[in-house]
Amino acid sequence: MIKTVCIFGSYKDLSKKEKAEVIRLGKLLAENGASVISGGFGGTMEDISRGAKSAGGKTIGVTWYKWEKPIYSKANAFIDEEIVAETLFERIDIMLKKAGAFIVLPGGTGTLLELSVVLEHLNKGLINPKPVIMLGDFWKPALNCLKKEPVLSEKTKNKYKISCCDELVTFVKDVDECVKRLKIANVC
Repeated sequence: MIKTVCIFGSYKDLSKKEKAEVIRLGKLLAENGASVISGGFGGTMEDISRGAKSAGGKTIGVTWYKWEKPIYSKANAFIDEEIVAETLFERIDIMLKKAGAFIVLPGGTGTLLELSVVLEHLNKGLINPKPVIMLGDFWKPALNCLKKEPVLSEKTKNKYKISCCDELVTFVKDVDECVKRLKIANVC
């Protein structure tokens, strides 16, 4: 069974070095049997899809076109399967349900919203724990406030031995460590 990894990140391009690493991440995920799911548009969403396609992987884009001033009129060229959501929250819900793990890249308010929804579902036990991997240190300042925030789900605390919300995420330094963590978690 092919596993699906959801990547959250900016619709804007990152630096050339970061862009190359996101493309390499997509390639490594595909080489390890994982499909990638993203928001389906440009920036890191396109980079991860480009990398996955270069290794023959499957890509899924969950798009939403209801903005006041649309930035995109179609999914990026590297998307195999487009799922069009009616609302922003439906878009996030689809990604949440389809993913076996999440990788969070630098981004803006949309990425922060996606991450927050995943963490809330994990904290309340609305979904079983799934790996949430933070690539780099970009989000560390935002997540420092979770260090003393207890996990509310008894199942998560007892079965998975996670007691504090900051334990719901794992920070990694680079793409190789990210893929290694996914392999340990048996996601790819």
